[in-house]
Amino acid sequence: MRYSPSAKPHKPHRVLHAAVTAFTGFSGGIVNGLLGTGGGILLLLSLRRSARAQDAFASALVCILPLSLLSVWLYCENGTADPGLMFSHQTLPYLLGAIPGGMLGAYLLDRMKLSVVQYLFAALLLFSGWRMAFG
Repeated sequence: MRYSPSAKPHKPHRVLHAAVTAFTGFSGGIVNGLLGTGGGILLLLSLRRSARAQDAFASALVCILPLSLLSVWLYCENGTADPGLMFSHQTLPYLLGAIPGGMLGAYLLDRMKLSVVQYLFAALLLFSGWRMAFG
């Protein structure tokens, strides 16, 4: 049975749901801080159980943005990453491409069939996993 936000679960179920949700957020934070990416995937999979796909994608972004900013700050503060490289002419082209790309993706999300978006997401995960495992 899918979770419905309008249905109020019994108190023990609410406590369990809150605990699972907090653990999922905690796990997403660990993955995001450790790998620099991927935490949103955990959140998305959890959010997808109780929200429309479009709402789940947007909500995962809202959660990941502050986590990513915090991770960048901690990377710089701890000397884990070189701030000179992170904020240099090497990263600027990615940012300049990512901004209009993100805008186009947000525009297309509500205009594409959900099944196409899900297949694209799955293909990206498989491709990324293959590249990470086998170079």
